[in-house]
Amino acid sequence: MVRYLVFFLVFIPIMGLSQENLLPKFIESAPQADARLIQSKIDNFVFIQKGKMKEARDEVNFLKSLVNEAHKKFLKSYKAYSRFDEQFETGHYDCLTGTAFFSLILQALEIEYKIIETNYHIFLLIDTKKGKVLLETTDRLFGFKTDPNEVEKCLAQYGQNQLNTNSSQQLHYRYQVSLFREVAPTQLTGLLYFNQAVVAYNNHQWETCVERLGKARYIYDNPRVEELTQILATSISLSNLADKEKQKLLIHLGQFASHLPLLAIR
Repeated sequence: MVRYLVFFLVFIPIMGLSQENLLPKFIESAPQADARLIQSKIDNFVFIQKGKMKEARDEVNFLKSLVNEAHKKFLKSYKAYSRFDEQFETGHYDCLTGTAFFSLILQALEIEYKIIETNYHIFLLIDTKKGKVLLETTDRLFGFKTDPNEVEKCLAQYGQNQLNTNSSQQLHYRYQVSLFREVAPTQLTGLLYFNQAVVAYNNHQWETCVERLGKARYIYDNPRVEELTQILATSISLSNLADKEKQKLLIHLGQFASHLPLLAIR
């Protein structure tokens, strides 16, 4: 039975809202993307939402409408490890790419928000005059929470970093560290590259995995990158690659890892 390594984002304190243009970097993480098409779709969507926001009497109701329309138009079908561009082409998205999408939209609308990363999840907290709104992008029906008690309950659950899965076909990786922290919008690109590294790992595309992991680390150096680096090094050392190729990849990995290898995944 084939088993796969699964890292979940299912998804560096930063205060306030980054004003850097996020889209070019998100698109850069998916070189095959049609940048003009994506930009056009986002511009049109934002234009419509700005008009509705001006007419809206209630900020929370506007946000709820915004989220519903985003799901109808873009975020249509959950697909683990989706690329950023897929939500604009096929409607496929996951926790991370959905969060990246809303980061773009909220920034364009000048709405304050925070991105919270845990071991296996990533979500948004939006500041409103009525309090914080929690947005979990992959829960289309119940992922928009406004009640303070529900928000606090969700935060407490996410903070426990529990991994829930019933799949017997996958090897679900349990992190050795516990993450619950704010992530800068610009760091999402690093996580997008990290997810691509996981996909490459599962397909035994060692060179691609090394390359994507290097980009992820450059943008957002974090514990999940370090742990996958250790696992990847051991997998490469036990692979059927020629010794010369193994050495080349391990030397590259050694530039940003201290102890190699750590453990094997078969």
